[in-house]
Amino acid sequence: MDCRQLLDIKQYEFLMNYFMRRQQELKVAELDEPFSYDGFSVYDQIFQQLTKEAEVAYIECFAEPPPPIALTNLYHLAELELAGRRPRIKAPGTLQ
Repeated sequence: MDCRQLLDIKQYEFLMNYFMRRQQELKVAELDEPFSYDGFSVYDQIFQQLTKEAEVAYIECFAEPPPPIALTNLYHLAELELAGRRPRIKAPGTLQ
């Protein structure tokens, strides 16, 4: 899902920049742990922490909560952006 349908550009950029900055600070890309599906890995804990922090920061800035799917999608999109592998998003078929 393209989060640009749910957020205006300032909201989208706010969350994207927030996640990129915090992931760099916490060195998420440098984590070297085996895949874990129990929800308690260091990666999972950082994900939970950052999405909660981002939600609070978003509410403070925009006076409303962000859509939960936007938090998840933009967290992972920020990872791809930092890794230099951001997917290209196709333009809509019709422009209004």
